[in-house]
Amino acid sequence: MHRLMKNSTHYAKHFLLGVLRRFRVQFLTSCLLGFLPIFMQHAGQCDGPNPVLPDNKNTYLIRQISFQGNTNLDRKELSRIFGVPAGKPYQREMVMTGLARIMEEYRKAGFVFASINPEVVPVSADQVHVQIRIDEGNQIRTGQITISGNRLFPTSDLKRELSLQQESPFSHIALERGIDQILALYSKHGHPKAQIELSEFQLFPDHGKVDFHLCVHERDKVRIGEIKLTGLKKTKSSVVLRELPIQVGDVFDQRKIDQSLRRLTNLGYFYEVNPSVLEEGQTQDTITFHAQMTEARTGRFSGIIGYAPPSSEIDDSPRLTGTIEASENNLLGTGRRVNFYWKSGLLKTLRFGYREPWVFGKPASIDVEYAQLKQRNQFTDAESEEQSGSLTVSTQIRESFEGALAISYKRIDYAASGPSLLVPTGPVDLLRSTDRSFSQFPRNGSLDIQAQNGAKYGITFSLMRDSRNYFLNPTRGRRDSVAFEFSRGDFRLQKLWADFQQYLPTWRKQVIAIGLHAATTWGANIPPTELFYLGGANTLRGYDEDWFSGPRRVYANFEYRLIVGRASRIFVFVDMGSVTQINQPSVFDPLRVGYGLGMRLESRGGLLRIDYGLAEGSSALQGKIHVNLGTSF
Repeated sequence: MHRLMKNSTHYAKHFLLGVLRRFRVQFLTSCLLGFLPIFMQHAGQCDGPNPVLPDNKNTYLIRQISFQGNTNLDRKELSRIFGVPAGKPYQREMVMTGLARIMEEYRKAGFVFASINPEVVPVSADQVHVQIRIDEGNQIRTGQITISGNRLFPTSDLKRELSLQQESPFSHIALERGIDQILALYSKHGHPKAQIELSEFQLFPDHGKVDFHLCVHERDKVRIGEIKLTGLKKTKSSVVLRELPIQVGDVFDQRKIDQSLRRLTNLGYFYEVNPSVLEEGQTQDTITFHAQMTEARTGRFSGIIGYAPPSSEIDDSPRLTGTIEASENNLLGTGRRVNFYWKSGLLKTLRFGYREPWVFGKPASIDVEYAQLKQRNQFTDAESEEQSGSLTVSTQIRESFEGALAISYKRIDYAASGPSLLVPTGPVDLLRSTDRSFSQFPRNGSLDIQAQNGAKYGITFSLMRDSRNYFLNPTRGRRDSVAFEFSRGDFRLQKLWADFQQYLPTWRKQVIAIGLHAATTWGANIPPTELFYLGGANTLRGYDEDWFSGPRRVYANFEYRLIVGRASRIFVFVDMGSVTQINQPSVFDPLRVGYGLGMRLESRGGLLRIDYGLAEGSSALQGKIHVNLGTSF
């Protein structure tokens, strides 16, 4: 169906190129036929055979590149587009590619009669001068546009989608893009078989304008005639069908088709989903949505091992930290989820969870969780412990958005020995920072307050938006979330979280990943277990797990990724972050910076994660290694 939608665009492109050939656009035709005339001249003082050979049998350096005849594009811009700098070896194919890019740029700007006459002139026995003479010609502008055959949308709406205004520079690329936008508009309203014919194309060289006519063939409205699922072995078909935003009988909407494909890909139940999901239906006015899937192993067991070399300031021996996580995301093929999480270190965590999806047949889920947490202060050895339980109800609000409401109970206890660390605080600016030195829990017990045990009752509201194209290894999209907790009981606190993650494709199979995270808590008193922690594999690589803590936290992660597989990548990273001081909740510590490299390697058995991080000022041998060994079942 996608190819069907593109047919009219391809027709328009070839028709226009035929018109351009009729008017003898010299360089365009020569590029299409694969010929680029490069004229060579000989310097009288050069001995021997022709120093510039089309087949590149010998190597010659480009001493100089010059442009002549250019007016609308300056030399700096042309050099950037050409992409062949002086000092590089001369290669005929590379020069041809650069000249083609220049011509493409001129066509985009409406100079369809532009031509290039390049010369390669030897200046010594092993150096050449590339001279590029440009005849820009007249700039062609858009003239009169007429449209016929449209009944579903007024002509004004179609011209708005076309985005070609009268007197604006004309280019076939802009015309193709506009036709695509019109076809997408028809597709959204149930006419994916619509076609557009370009006719009455008239070029007026004297006036520098082009007129053309678009004939729209809307075709009949199309509906979803059948939904087919193939490849299911473990997962029940009803579990998949309930996740799709389309049903049999719905009017075709390309947005919902794209949403369905993205939803299937990000469920986590399938190793692969065939992107070609549309097939011709049994009748002319129907199509079949056919999802061909390969099921994945949805059970996972993984462990993270953290290694930190000895520190002369605090420890005299190396330290190991670890995390064990086990989960099943599609229990018995029903979409139910169970998980177990254990973590050691300064902050010890034990957590069990269960999710029941689609409660009462509605797009709402219920999560139940029980957790234990023990926290040891690295300076005073004081310990605190908490036990908690929570019940969360979440639902899909609209495409890509999910809202949740959670109620929780926590029992917090402090050890009888050692200073207690209840910290009186108030609301402060989340992003304020200073250059004051780092101050964690003081050794002199200046915050020594009488130990207090108690309970905390909380309610949390959260909202998440997820538009990533693939949750395991995204190449585009965003994942943002905000949450607010209001609690009462023996500890009267408020907490706020904000997380923003953006994925930006650059070149082929290369992605920039940016994460910005902030959190704050305030209230009458703050127990240590309610502080925010920084450091380790998930926040600030290159530092010990949860080494820094405070009532406010900000950190950022930057990664440049090379995608080497469906869920595999190699990357370099820079992390930075800070927390506020315990005894001065409005004052941020100096910014900590970690950097290094990592990889995620997928195999049939699971995913291997390795990060090697260095703290600012550390030598190459003082880095922290974070290894996550995961297996699927």
